[in-house]
Amino acid sequence: MKKLLLGTTGLVVAAMFANASLAQTPKVTVGGFSDFQAGVVNDDFDNGQREHGFRNDTQVSLRVDGRSDAGLDYGAVIDLEADVTPDANAEGFNAARTYVYLGGNWGRFELGSKEGASESLRVDASSINVGTGGIDGAWVFFANPTGGAFITTPGLPTAHGSTLALNDESLYNANKITYYTPAYSGFQFGITYQPDMTDRGQLVSRGDNNVGQAGRIVDAGLSYDNTFGDVSLAAAATVQYGDSEADNTKDLFAYNVGANLGYQGFSLAGSYGDWGSSLGTASTDGQYWTGGLGYQMNKFGAAFTYLGSSLDVAGANNDFQNFVVGTDYKLAPGLTPYAEVSFYEFSAPGVTRDNEGTVFILGTQVAF
Repeated sequence: MKKLLLGTTGLVVAAMFANASLAQTPKVTVGGFSDFQAGVVNDDFDNGQREHGFRNDTQVSLRVDGRSDAGLDYGAVIDLEADVTPDANAEGFNAARTYVYLGGNWGRFELGSKEGASESLRVDASSINVGTGGIDGAWVFFANPTGGAFITTPGLPTAHGSTLALNDESLYNANKITYYTPAYSGFQFGITYQPDMTDRGQLVSRGDNNVGQAGRIVDAGLSYDNTFGDVSLAAAATVQYGDSEADNTKDLFAYNVGANLGYQGFSLAGSYGDWGSSLGTASTDGQYWTGGLGYQMNKFGAAFTYLGSSLDVAGANNDFQNFVVGTDYKLAPGLTPYAEVSFYEFSAPGVTRDNEGTVFILGTQVAF
C-alpha cells in the first residue's frame, strides 16, 4: 500500500507540473557496452604477481523517454552493472546510475544517483581521451595501489572518492538534484545539491558527524562550447562547496578550470584543479593539473594526455604523475578496438610508498 500511495503521489505531482495528460506511452530504449581488456604490467610493487591479466566490463542501459501534451520532457535512465562480479570501482552493486529527469525549453532537472554539474560540465585533458579513457581510464585496475593518499584522477573531491584507493567511485553517484539551463550562445550553467556525501540509492543515513565527510553540498559549473569556422572552443569553470561534518576539519571547497581548443581534427586541452584544505586540517593542501593533445580523423583517434598532482597531508607531500598514450579505431558500427599505455609514478616522503609502473592495455569494445 505504501508503494502504491507513493507512486500515486508522484503521478499527481507530475500531472500538476505538466498541466496536461500524457501525449503517448513513454518509449523504452535498451543500450550498453561490453569491453574486454588484456593488460601487461610492470610495477615496482609487484610481488609474486604475474605480469598480465584480463578484465571484462559490461553495462546495460535502459532509457525511458516521454513527452506530455504541454511539451514537458520526462523520463529515467538506469545503467545496470552486468558483470559476473561486483563493480571494481565501487560504483554500485546493481547499477552505476539511476535517475529521473524533467525538461523543457526552460532547462532540465536530473534527480537521483548520478554525477553532479561540476563533474558533467568540467573540461580537462580527459575530454580528448581515446581507448579506455587515458588519465581517467582503466590503468587503475591493473596497477598496484601504494597505500598512501594521492590524487590520481582529474576530479573534485566528491567525484574523485578516497585518495587512499585507485579509482574509488563510491561517492561519484550520490543522491542529488541537478538543474541545467538551456545553452545560450554556447554558455550553459548547472547547479547541484546533495544532502550527504555518501548517501546513494535507497540509503538515507542523515549522519552529520562523520570525520572526512561533508553534507549540504552544492556544486556548480559554467561551460562554454562553440565553433568558429574550423576552430572549436570548449571551456568550463566548476566548483564544489559543503559543510564539514567534523569540527576539527575544514569545509569542502574545491574548483576546476579547463579548456579544449580544436582545429581540423586536432585538440589541445588542459586544466587546473584546486582542492585546498577540503575536509582536512589547515596543513592539508591539494592540487592537480592536466594537459593533452588529441587527433581524430574519420574512424581513427589518438591522444597523448598527462595528469600531475600534489597532495600535502600532515606535512607529507605526496606527488603523482601519469602520462598516457592511446589510440582506437572504429572498425564497424559499435565495434572499437584500441591500445593504450600508461606510465605512472607515485612519490612520497621516504621510499615505502614510492612506485613507478607501466600498464599496456589492448582491448575491444562492443557498444549497442
